[in-house]
Amino acid sequence: MAKNKAGIFVQTDLTIRTYLRKVLLPSLGASILLFVLISILSRFVSLSRTITIALYAIPVLPLIYGVFYPYATASSKKVKINSKIPFFATYFAVLSTSDVSRSELLLNISREKVLEPISKEMEKAYYLIAKLHRGMPEALRFLAKRSPSKVFSDFLERLAYSLDSGVELTDYLLQEQKTVMDDYETFYEGALYDLDIFKEVYSSLIISVVFMVTFIIIGPIITGQDIVSLSIFTFVLVLATEIGVLVIIKHRMPEDRIWAENAMIPQRKEKFIRSILISITGSILLFIVCMLVITPRFDLPLLIRIALILTPLAYVGWVLQKEEESIMIKDENFPAFIRSLSSSLAASGASMHLVLKYLSSHDFGTLTQDIRNLNRRVSMRIDDSKAWEFFVSDTGSWLISIFSEIFKKSIRLGAEPEYIGMVISRNFERLVRLRRKRQQNVSSFKGVIYGITGAFAFSVSSAFQVAAYMTHLFSNLPITGDFLQSIIFVPSSSGLQLTSYILVAILILHSLLSSLSVKLADGGHLGITLYQFVVLVWISAISMYLGEFIMEKMMTFAGLIWPLMGVGM
Repeated sequence: MAKNKAGIFVQTDLTIRTYLRKVLLPSLGASILLFVLISILSRFVSLSRTITIALYAIPVLPLIYGVFYPYATASSKKVKINSKIPFFATYFAVLSTSDVSRSELLLNISREKVLEPISKEMEKAYYLIAKLHRGMPEALRFLAKRSPSKVFSDFLERLAYSLDSGVELTDYLLQEQKTVMDDYETFYEGALYDLDIFKEVYSSLIISVVFMVTFIIIGPIITGQDIVSLSIFTFVLVLATEIGVLVIIKHRMPEDRIWAENAMIPQRKEKFIRSILISITGSILLFIVCMLVITPRFDLPLLIRIALILTPLAYVGWVLQKEEESIMIKDENFPAFIRSLSSSLAASGASMHLVLKYLSSHDFGTLTQDIRNLNRRVSMRIDDSKAWEFFVSDTGSWLISIFSEIFKKSIRLGAEPEYIGMVISRNFERLVRLRRKRQQNVSSFKGVIYGITGAFAFSVSSAFQVAAYMTHLFSNLPITGDFLQSIIFVPSSSGLQLTSYILVAILILHSLLSSLSVKLADGGHLGITLYQFVVLVWISAISMYLGEFIMEKMMTFAGLIWPLMGVGM
């Protein structure tokens, strides 16, 4: 295995001069500038001690970013490399059976943008071999010491040792497929385990925020602080917490997208645009109905009215979700197709279009029509590469796009078809199984978010109802104002009203960022966020209404019981 690991700057391809000039010094300058601006602001604006401390903590953030930038970059590069290991190992293995030399093999891999940042590392290896005339084992060991990914580093070390031992590259890479995929599976399942742990941390974090929000709502009645200022502080606190959650999920989860880059074929685009128009039209109509009919006649809570207006937007996310489910079903059928295609090419020795013509009469599930379209395009013999690109667009799958490209280029370079089909189908099936596990974990994470959102809205609305009741109660006491203010601090009605709007904004913000967290976790289309967002807004609205209703009944319960007890006496 790789010994004497290179420093953090070497692992991230970052020189100390570049780091100082582009990262650390600008971060330090931003910290100083923010400190000066906050100092000037505090001289002209009267702020509470809590808000002042929070403001002076802001200049520290750019400095923290500058200090930890190399480590964050190395961690991000490590996750990206680990995410591309299966595709790199597959491409490396199938191309090794072609007629190209080792340096040309590395050159072909270095040109694959889909394999970045591994392709950049292979470009270095090619330069060392072709330009500096180093041996391939030496070049691989050089890269292994400079990679932040242990999985990639170990692979390079094992490959270098095998080449020194005289093992045939093709035979070794075929045997290595299981080891690489096992390492990748360990990394992938580790990330899913981190997500499980993170669910617990996320729950605890949100519960802590809920407790703090509850105290901030009720606290001003006891401490006399401005409830509006504390509510704004709460908004910033929730925003920082939710953004932190998004950043952690984005940088910890392996890259495993579902949609291909060119998945928006005219049929899908037409559905998508039509759903957008329907959703926007529906929201506008519901807004008009709420303003002219519902609001004047019914006393509905603000968040329920907002949820009602936003409901048509869920249609866009629902349409995209159905398309995404269709894409994932096609992924299930692809290994059987590529295995049949490769075996037929190897056994018959016929051309691609004849084999596709034979296979197009077979049933490959939802992939059957796409295969028939591919057969028609290849049979025209205009441009086979374009035909495969259209096939990928029809399927809409990111995984199929990568493995189809590997298959197409390997066949063009003269690689063995049967070997290609065996390696691609095995690795593809393992990736599909890992994706199923990911979907199960994300479904569990989604359930946690739903439950926390409901509890969050219920707790916040209950606390606000207590604050509103206490304000109403003490405002109507027949006691002079000075004496009352010496016992308890009564917020103004306008302050309470503004606070209620801020709390609604907090719940909407939480719903939006939580729905984004779900889609970043499962790798799906971000447009489906709208569907999750509307669901979470409705959960917040119903929970907030229940919290207000139940707490109001509890607060007036004594007022109902005591008269009855008096009558009984």
